[in-house]
Amino acid sequence: MRIWVTATALLLGLGTALPARAETELQKAERRKQEDRARRDAEQAQRHQVEDRARQDHERAERERMDRERMDRERMDRERLRDIRERERMGRDHEAGREIREHEARREAREEAAVRLRMAPPEVRTEIRPSAPSPRHIWIRGYWGWEGGRHVWMGGHWEVPPAPGRVWVDARWVNENGEWVFRPGYWEPVAAPPPPPPPPEPAYAAANANAALAEEVNIALGPPPPRRVEMVPRQPGNGYLWIQGDWIWDGHQYRWAAGRWEAPRPGWVWTPPQWQAAGPHWRWRPGHWRRR
Repeated sequence: MRIWVTATALLLGLGTALPARAETELQKAERRKQEDRARRDAEQAQRHQVEDRARQDHERAERERMDRERMDRERMDRERLRDIRERERMGRDHEAGREIREHEARREAREEAAVRLRMAPPEVRTEIRPSAPSPRHIWIRGYWGWEGGRHVWMGGHWEVPPAPGRVWVDARWVNENGEWVFRPGYWEPVAAPPPPPPPPEPAYAAANANAALAEEVNIALGPPPPRRVEMVPRQPGNGYLWIQGDWIWDGHQYRWAAGRWEAPRPGWVWTPPQWQAAGPHWRWRPGHWRRR
């Protein structure tokens, strides 16, 4: 009897232990599956990082290659242009003087030293112009330069022209094919001013013609270049009016119209030309004489 009871107890204990052991095996299998899934996810993420890094390296190498090709093309263009100018200069050396050659050399140096940037310069500052030291001094307006990898403001100042008959062309930034190119300022020789015009006719026909041509023109280009600083020649006579030079539109491009003296016209006043921004265009109103 005692042996039968003991055997029954052993069978009951074994029946209880088997389900518990089976449950433990299932938990281990599920944990192994989760570990395998996590390992596969980590390996996939690592492969994606390697692929992204390889793609970035390829894109960077492609950009560097394109930049090198662009720089090589620009260098070849500069060399070709230099050769053309050298041949032209050799052909006219017998006519050109030292001043013309120096002017061309300075222009070439400015073009080769031009700074090209992707970002636009800041807005030009408004300066307070001090009194001129003498009537010979010309005001050089301030501008944004490029030094040390950043824009630096160069304040305006008074300066004496290096030689008579020179005008100052302001430094400026020009947008060329999406790049901002810095053009330094320089002194430029100008032709002698035109002789004073003859006295006007009593009917002022020329004034009426100018007034008839004073029509607005919309120009789908950028703003006109900075206005040049001119040296005003001696007044030819009492009452003559100085017409300041300005950029005009000849139907195809901007063209500088030098300043001039105009004989007095009683009953008439001069309206200078105007450049006004009109949305994406620029509106030009030519100067003209009008009755008071």
